[in-house]
Amino acid sequence: MSETQRTLFTQCVSGLLMAGALLLVAIYLARSTPPPPRKPVNERRSLPPDGVRQTTPEVFDAEVSFKRTIIDNNLFRPLGWTPPHPKEPYRLLGTMISRDANIPRQAILQATTTNTTHIVTTGDKLDTNTKVVDILQKQITLETNGQQRSISLNTQTWLR
Repeated sequence: MSETQRTLFTQCVSGLLMAGALLLVAIYLARSTPPPPRKPVNERRSLPPDGVRQTTPEVFDAEVSFKRTIIDNNLFRPLGWTPPHPKEPYRLLGTMISRDANIPRQAILQATTTNTTHIVTTGDKLDTNTKVVDILQKQITLETNGQQRSISLNTQTWLR
């Protein structure tokens, strides 16, 4: 080893020794100094206003929601699967609106599940939850559990 290489080596070794010594001093100081004393926490409890009531949260059933997630996101269904559209339980076949005010408006409905035909007027009940609200030309309005929906006469099915 030449003279210059030896001096470079000794300089590097001495620099590493000094860095190590500084690191050990820093660790010693960090461990030996005690943490500052903690101040006690002042706790204030405010009273609720007069008009505020405390309510209990709704019960959340984790098991049911977990199972619902598994059912909704089935791993074994085909790729690109989309959920089926809900099928309308009734189909409008026709409406009868008389020019005479004494004859009530009537509609002919077919139940899609049972293939039974109903002739109804305004205010009639089709089942326990469904009621006829209004009958217009080529359209009927039904109310199910407080929600109204309109069914229009589909003329395309007759043209096939």
